[in-house]
Parts: sequence; C-alpha cells; structure tokens
Amino acid sequence: MELTNETAAQLVNEAIPTLHDEPEEPKEGRGIVMSAGGVKYQINAWVCIRMLRRLGCELPIQCWFLGDTERNRAWEQVVAPYGVECVDAYEVRKRHSHARLHGWESKPYAIQHSPFAEVLFLDADNVPVRDPTFLFETPEYQETGTIFWPDFGRLGPERLAWRVFGEIPYRDEPEVESGQIVVDKRRCWKALELCHWYMQNSNNFYFFHVHGDKEVFHLAWRKLEQPYAMPQRGIDALPGVMCQHDFEGNRIFQHRNMRKWTFYENPQTNGFLYENECPEYINELKHLWSPAADEPATPDDAAALSRLDGKMFEYHRVGYDHRTVCLRRDGIFAEGAATCEYYWTIRDGVMIVADEKGTRTMELRSAKHGIWEGQWLDHEKMPVLLVP
Repeated sequence: MELTNETAAQLVNEAIPTLHDEPEEPKEGRGIVMSAGGVKYQINAWVCIRMLRRLGCELPIQCWFLGDTERNRAWEQVVAPYGVECVDAYEVRKRHSHARLHGWESKPYAIQHSPFAEVLFLDADNVPVRDPTFLFETPEYQETGTIFWPDFGRLGPERLAWRVFGEIPYRDEPEVESGQIVVDKRRCWKALELCHWYMQNSNNFYFFHVHGDKEVFHLAWRKLEQPYAMPQRGIDALPGVMCQHDFEGNRIFQHRNMRKWTFYENPQTNGFLYENECPEYINELKHLWSPAADEPATPDDAAALSRLDGKMFEYHRVGYDHRTVCLRRDGIFAEGAATCEYYWTIRDGVMIVADEKGTRTMELRSAKHGIWEGQWLDHEKMPVLLVP
C-alpha cells in the first residue's frame, strides 16, 4: 500500500505490532552520543567535547558519522584521548538495516544502536554549561525514562501530522527541540523503533509534515503513549543560540543551531556563557588538526607549516584568474579564502588545499624560487601556482 495522507495512519497501526519491545543486542551503562560527521560538525563537536570534560563530565562519548565522505581519521586521533569513540553508521547498517540514513535520520539511529542503555544525545553544535550527568538522576527522568526540551512552536490542531503519524489525539503542548535528549532505551525501545519506521519514510513523506527529526521523536512517543518529562522553562533566545534549562530553571545547554563555530569568524554573542573559553578550544584544534588532511602532521610537516606562516602569495589558476592569498600556520587563509580554497596544510612535503567541507581541491609541490606548483584535482583540473 502506498504511503499517502489517507493511508498513513493505517500503515502506522499495522507496523506497530511488528516492532521490537527490547533490543536484540545487550545495552549497558550510560553515555553521550553525537552526530558529528564532516568538518563543520567536527569543529563544533570538539568544542562540545572539551567543554564536557572541562565541566567534569566523565561519561563515555560516541561521535557517529556517515561513511568515508564524513570521516577524518586525524580528527579521530585528536579526540580519542578525551574518551571519544567514532562510529561509522554505514558500517552499523550492515547489521541493522535502514532504508534511508542521512543527517536527521542518523540521530535516532545513533541513539538506538549505540551500546549504552541510557543516552544523552547532544547535537554537535551544543555547548553545555554544567556537567549534565545529573540529569539521569532527576526524579522526572527516573519516573518517565525520557527528557525532551521545548522548541519555540506548537503543532496546531489543524496540522496533518497528528493524523499521518497514526491518528494521534491533539495536544496543546510545545514541539520538541532535539538538540539534546535523555532517554532510557530499556523503557523506550519500542518508541525508538517507531522513530526508525517513520525515518525510513522521512524524505518522501514524513518530512513534508514536520521539520526534521525533532517532531518524529515527539509524535512517536505520543503515538505509543510513552511518557516523557520536559522542563517548564522555555528557551532563552540569544542571537543564533537556543539556551535550555534543567528542571530547576537553570541554564544547562546552549545550542548554537544558527551560529555554529568555525575556523574563521565567531562573532561575540551577548549573554553566551564561556564566551572566551570556546574560541580558545578552536584555536587549540587548529594547531592539532587540519580539515584538509586525513592523517596527523609529522615534525617535518609542522616545521614547513611554521615557515609558511604569514607568507603572501599570488595564487594563479593558470589561464583563468589570479588573486593574493596569505597562509596562516593554523591551516586557514588569513587573506584570499574562497569556497574552494578554504583550508590548507602540509603533509609529507605536499601542500594540500581543501574546500569548506574539507574535500581536497588541489595539491602543490615546492619548486624553484619559493614557488609552489600543482593542479586542481577536480572540475577543470587546471594548473595552479603560488608565487611569492
């Protein structure tokens, strides 16, 4: 039967008896799970990880990514000393199938298939301001097995989502903001299974009715009458940041959903806690890791990077155009950056340049008179020169 507005509720109701009540594999302990694939999210996850450890959080952390295009082995080595394991969701999918596994779909999937019995899920661009471990001990969590946090909006009674997610009775309540979730999988496994079912039909149907994963959690819990707790205090909004609170009304999370950290510019945000410490962590990461490389720098590489710090070059795309660029030791362009020339580094004497996603765009080698020469790896594959 085709999934349509008219058939959706019936198909949901037919699917529910086929869902598992408990996991096939044992789940133990507590841990933090993040989706952190690709350069943008790896930079943000680094800040989150460093803040968690700064605040005294000792929970193990898993960072999930989607296949080789999102993987960076050098970043994995940088975060490993902080008790972080990186997990490829596509490898897990070989054991636990999923018909569609992309960004939003990966969040409930990572929660479900992580080894922990109890999970704090954090978006990579979330910055905690207090060790969140205590949330597992709150009476509200102990009673329900789930903590959700409120979003700004509400699903109105006219919304088709109430019907197509399974003829769920309307409730006048906040939508769920899923930048942070606490869940006891032993008590909520079937609700996670229902999320899994919805998500396999996300892009071709359910995401036409809700925005991403957040209401999939909300409506799966409501469909199965699975209880959850939600702090009463709503979001404190800063520019590009959603501040969430504990059950006592104290700030605990700062979700930078519209103001993600970057290697370039991070404007000040009035009212943001740890405003000075977070950029320090980014500067630390710049000297430990380059998004342009999938392996750590050797001492010779580091020395070469230092020699090029602050050097000005005329960048020629031979036969096309040219402009001035300035290289900085921390692997970014102090001047002349563009979408395809965003990061740079040295590995085994080769200069590697990558785009804003960390994908290599060109490789250059040292030539006479301080010139670097090479070519683009894609597109027109034109020759390129860096002339002092």
